[in-house]
Amino acid sequence: MTRKIEVNFSRLPIVKIRVIDKDDPDFVIKSKKKYPFILSNSVKVAITEKKNRLDFEFEIPKGYIWNGADIPKSLFVFGQSKDNNYLLASMVHDFMLEHKLYIYKYILEKSITPSEYRKLTSLIFREILKDEKTNVLKANFMSFAVDFYQTFFNSKQWKTLGGD
Repeated sequence: MTRKIEVNFSRLPIVKIRVIDKDDPDFVIKSKKKYPFILSNSVKVAITEKKNRLDFEFEIPKGYIWNGADIPKSLFVFGQSKDNNYLLASMVHDFMLEHKLYIYKYILEKSITPSEYRKLTSLIFREILKDEKTNVLKANFMSFAVDFYQTFFNSKQWKTLGGD
């Protein structure tokens, strides 16, 4: 069966945990606790999506920090938010959300609508989860939950991309 979305990395992303040093000021400690993961090498992410005939790439720079998967404690049955199986998916998803103005406006605006971009980020999240050997049902549920949250609880941020 041909996948609808292909996600490829130019090289293996090297993810490290940001270590709190005893000499770190409070604001750095706070940042390291909130965003414990750091990318140790730059990585290009290539996306091919069949439905809209999208074929694009972007680069996540060395030093990019993120928090891992946002999994509420009530849903820890699906795993812990810092689970290694979710690191790459959360990295790409978070980067695409944090840089949506650039990725959408300069790469994808002529190809898809803002709501299609939002949905695409969730589908990319799902495909990376599956590539990382997450159970298909779990990956589908997590992707649905991420898209649901973006649609209903983060809708104001999507309005910055324009009408839809």
